Amino acid sequence: MIYILIIMLIISIVTTIMMLSIIWGLVATGGVPFISTNKKDFKAILQAVELKPKETIYDLGCGKAHLLIYASKYFGAKGIGYELTLWPYLWAKLKIYFTKTGVDIFRQNFFKADLTKADVVFCYLFPEVMAKLETKFEKELKPTSRVVSYAFKLPNKVADKTVITNDDNTELGKIYVYQY
Repeated sequence: MIYILIIMLIISIVTTIMMLSIIWGLVATGGVPFISTNKKDFKAILQAVELKPKETIYDLGCGKAHLLIYASKYFGAKGIGYELTLWPYLWAKLKIYFTKTGVDIFRQNFFKADLTKADVVFCYLFPEVMAKLETKFEKELKPTSRVVSYAFKLPNKVADKTVITNDDNTELGKIYVYQY
């Protein structure tokens, strides 16, 4: 009986830590929740931005790093991810370890990340956050860099390319590519 209580206590503690991590991540990033990009769109996203082997792709709010691992595995790219929420960060670290891909992930606020070495920056972030990032992109990205956004546009920049990955033409499934 005592073992069951100990297991329940451990599960409760772990669950509480994970929930606090999610809340802290929301507060620290200004309200960016953990939402995964649709895996069926990975290839379309990376083709739309014309990701080349050896290029470096940054994923701001990378979650479990699925897109970065895919980019490394199938496009030969170097992946750099930023994730504040603890449980997707830890999941990503495990996946990167077991897949042996060229991906690094940091538990850091992406607003404080240095983007000067990025060839491509991927975002799946709400419009308010995209608006805040627009200035950062203008200041830090090199002239050959590209930004690819899933579902949400940069508010003051016209996309150089838009790709629709679904039949109903809703915002979810639209890919926006910007050349800097």
